Amino acid sequence: MKSSHTVTILLADDHAMMREGTHKLLEEDPSLKVIGEARNGTEVLDFCQHTHPDVVVLDISMKGMNGFGAAQALLKQPAQAPAILILTGYDQIAYVQAMLKFGVKGYWLKSASGSEIRQAIHDVAQGKRSLAPEIRQLLEEDSETLAGPTEPLTSREQDVLRLIVQGLRNNEISKRLNISVKTIETHLTSLYGKLGVQSRAEAIALAQRQSLLLEER
Repeated sequence: MKSSHTVTILLADDHAMMREGTHKLLEEDPSLKVIGEARNGTEVLDFCQHTHPDVVVLDISMKGMNGFGAAQALLKQPAQAPAILILTGYDQIAYVQAMLKFGVKGYWLKSASGSEIRQAIHDVAQGKRSLAPEIRQLLEEDSETLAGPTEPLTSREQDVLRLIVQGLRNNEISKRLNISVKTIETHLTSLYGKLGVQSRAEAIALAQRQSLLLEER
């Protein structure tokens, strides 16, 4: 059942055409109102600090702060956070698991129909979980339980892991930690080996599932 009041929405995607297309799809439902658009996670946080949309429709891959960083920051205080609906082209299980761990309510793919996206927004606005059929299938098929690290991460490896969860690229991590990109790559190789993963996405998912990340220092 749809919400009886107007649901206010922030659209976050770094492609203007995607935002425009989604905006038009949502306008077909008079009880949905887009009150803002953002091109990256930084703009999302700034908008939500001054305005309080009911739902943030959030892409994952965005320049600067990506969807992981934005979702994690918004949901640090769940009681004050908007509902988040991920709308992305990524159907990797690690991405889904990481977002659900953050507390995201909905995860849909950009191939979804307008009616599915509109209903998903209504659902997450009411606090319900809304997952695309493909995403539900991924979760059902994923019976593997990831193990924790075979040996502890060093302090520097934890720093690198924390920053990749926030969506920073190697050159950005290099500047933040004041060490070379080559050294960052060495730390990544080491922490991947310790965690038993092969990609950034898997490292993010495992870090969230095993609570490996410390609070910001």
